[in-house]
Amino acid sequence: MSDASAGPRLPLSVKAAYGLADMGINVFVIFKGLLVFAFLVQFSGVDPRLAGWVTSAVLVIDVITDPLMGWLSDRTGGRFGRRHPYIITGAVLMAVLMIVTFAVPADLSEAASAIWVFFFFALGSIAFTMIVIPYGSLSVELTDSPQERATMTGWRMAAAGIGILLTGGAFPILINPNGLALSHAMAMTVYAPIVIATIWIAAFSTLGHRNTDPVQAVRFSQQVGAALRNRRFVVLTLIYGVQTFGIAFITLGIPFAAAELIISTGATGALATVWVLGSFSTAFALFILGSMLSQVVWVTLSKVIGKKATFMGGIVYYGIVLVGFYLVLHSSGAMAVGTTNLGLITLFIFLIGAANGCYQQLPWSMMPDLVDWSARRENFKVEGAFSGLWLLGQKVGNALAPLVLGQLLALYGWISSTNGGDVTQLPEAVDALRWALTLIPAGLMFISVPLYVLFDRMAIQAQEAGR
Repeated sequence: MSDASAGPRLPLSVKAAYGLADMGINVFVIFKGLLVFAFLVQFSGVDPRLAGWVTSAVLVIDVITDPLMGWLSDRTGGRFGRRHPYIITGAVLMAVLMIVTFAVPADLSEAASAIWVFFFFALGSIAFTMIVIPYGSLSVELTDSPQERATMTGWRMAAAGIGILLTGGAFPILINPNGLALSHAMAMTVYAPIVIATIWIAAFSTLGHRNTDPVQAVRFSQQVGAALRNRRFVVLTLIYGVQTFGIAFITLGIPFAAAELIISTGATGALATVWVLGSFSTAFALFILGSMLSQVVWVTLSKVIGKKATFMGGIVYYGIVLVGFYLVLHSSGAMAVGTTNLGLITLFIFLIGAANGCYQQLPWSMMPDLVDWSARRENFKVEGAFSGLWLLGQKVGNALAPLVLGQLLALYGWISSTNGGDVTQLPEAVDALRWALTLIPAGLMFISVPLYVLFDRMAIQAQEAGR
């Protein structure tokens, strides 16, 4: 860490500005997790199986590039520091490539459309990596205090919630024929300035705390070896990846649930459809509101009972509310809001958002503390490589989810379209979507808790024995 960033506390303006980048970053998170797969199936006529392969193949590239980006940023020096050149450049590239990914020529075949999306989505994901890996490394460089990092993570997650809300809540209305009727590419141009501005504000506000010295030149294998020796870090990375795999089912399925809602409620005409989309956006807003408001609760609990206990309790709570949400949806026979159980559905959406706040906040707050263990023991800098490896489990989870969900929907007869999903789906396909959105992630949440407790205890014992 640079001398400029030493000390127990950071200015509030620096912590808030640092967190702001997650607003722009999460525009891409929703783009890749919620929009691209649905765009292929609902607007490009691509079969769910092929769409799953395309989306997963791109995210597999992330698995490879993340550790390399961390290693590269550690070795970068100069007046702008190790991390900032990549963050500043990546913001512009990512914003442009999101637009181009959706600018598929109308006369392309199914296979050609899939190739177009694959190519530009892959480039956009590389630009995303240029941002998030160096950005994550900054949390270790800016302060040594675990409590300061917890506060910074709270700012990040609040900004992330706004970015998710702006994209996931408003985008369906922008592209709907009865909304503003923008093409996907035109709608994405609305978000490009937000992406660049928020990431640049964070980058330029933290320039005074940058580290301008490249780290000692070490082999990439040495960086990986340092991470593998930190068994607690490895355990948290893998468990967080399992949880990410489950939550990816939720984000991938939301556009399909929204389309099915319009059909199941019999919405016809512009006003009716906009009303249903407004209900969807309101539900999405409740989810984000729950996530944002819960940040204070999770940060406070982590200070009182510890981060690990808070994390485990929050994940169990996540599983419970997902099971409850499935029971509500199953009893009403509908996908989302606008049913006889509107009140219960509204409540559960808020509660799920609060649970997601734990999933978002606690692991990201725990990770830098674990990296410190290695930083004190290794004779070379590890922050960048660890940030790349930290995202490995999440990228694997996100890469596998569209592939599995695509095969599952195809197995139950889900029909692709080129008109935004205006197709009557088979009841068994709708039911499969319902339990994929709830019971699959709930089961993975429940399984992850005892696995984490067991393997983290084993990792602690192994690390203590190796002292």
